[in-house]
Amino acid sequence: MSNQADMIIVGAGLSGLLTAWRCLDVNPDMTVTIIDAAEKIAGDHTWSFNLSDVPTHLHDWINPFIAYQWPRYDVKFPNRKRRLEIPYCTGNSDTLRACVQPFIDNGRLQVKLHRKVEALSEQSVTLKDGGVLRAKCVLDARGFVPNDNVFLGYQKFVGHVIKTPTPHGLKYPVIMDATVEQIGGYRFVYCLPYTETEMLVEDTYYTDGAELSEDMIDRRIADYIKNNLGLETYKVIRREQGVLPITLAVDADKRYPPRNVARQQPIHIGVGGGYYHAVTGYSLPEAVKTAELMSRLIKDAGTDFHQAVMDEMYLHAQDHYEEENFLRLLNRMLFRAARPHERYKVLQRFYGLSEGLIERFYRNRITKKDKLRILAGKPPVAIHKALYNFSEKAFIIRARKRRESEKGL
Repeated sequence: MSNQADMIIVGAGLSGLLTAWRCLDVNPDMTVTIIDAAEKIAGDHTWSFNLSDVPTHLHDWINPFIAYQWPRYDVKFPNRKRRLEIPYCTGNSDTLRACVQPFIDNGRLQVKLHRKVEALSEQSVTLKDGGVLRAKCVLDARGFVPNDNVFLGYQKFVGHVIKTPTPHGLKYPVIMDATVEQIGGYRFVYCLPYTETEMLVEDTYYTDGAELSEDMIDRRIADYIKNNLGLETYKVIRREQGVLPITLAVDADKRYPPRNVARQQPIHIGVGGGYYHAVTGYSLPEAVKTAELMSRLIKDAGTDFHQAVMDEMYLHAQDHYEEENFLRLLNRMLFRAARPHERYKVLQRFYGLSEGLIERFYRNRITKKDKLRILAGKPPVAIHKALYNFSEKAFIIRARKRRESEKGL
């Protein structure tokens, strides 16, 4: 087998590995090289999603990735509690590694770890050690890096997987318990009952800053386990944490270069390419969409797929930006129009809408009628603040001026 793969993916996280898996699965003669600076692929993460976020024809394909699945889940707010009949799923780093391992074993997926990258182009990767790898197509699947053209809030979380000596009693996931104290922004606790004696308890915040006080949140998780779940004795067997971008606005003129410039750059996928749900931060549905699109483009174009992929993925990025317009507006309402300790009211109202609308919202397939329904009625934020933050362009102008002022320019 040639050392030159058909495709190189830089970043062995969720999007990079799902794309490799799907492309290799659909294109039996294809080879992929994946590069990462870490010591193992897939990291140590949990990824959750509604099963309806994934197109029906891909359910059988994604099934090996799913570690746990529930037929329904609950949400809790001070003035609303609800059970939604939407199947909910969780995969993790172990299941993701297992999905790609057969391709590693047969040599079609070559993994290069502990490799730092110096530069990327559309068809080559230059490593820090001076080595150069070439392929028909290069994908940049590295994580999100803040930049001056994307304006953000943040979703921050710390999670503990606990094991109890006796059944903990929680049957279905609680994906939002916002009855907890609201501190510095929208806060909720997220609980996934893996087994009768194992559960993930995660404390999540939607705040303006990216800083994360782990010790303080650890204590709040312990308080929640004791006071809300009624569990006195347990062992923490795993811990995870993260800071996810929540997009308020994007300066598209600067974020997306003209096509002739974009053709000289690698294709960006995953969170680093902006492919995540702007409101929820969920990245798996967009990663699946990208993986499926890439695999079909390569299959349809044949061995000389480079130009077709470059052209279509450019349009895919533009489409995603347009699809997220309404979601970015909702984020500006949440982060700029609502007072921090009252942000939960926005979500409390949202979860009173129809189950079908909620399902479509999570997979980012809301209709014009859905958008009107979300915005209709008495708003949970001040009208004047909502109108002030309605225009994305005006928001960007003010945000840039604020940045310049803070820098003393």
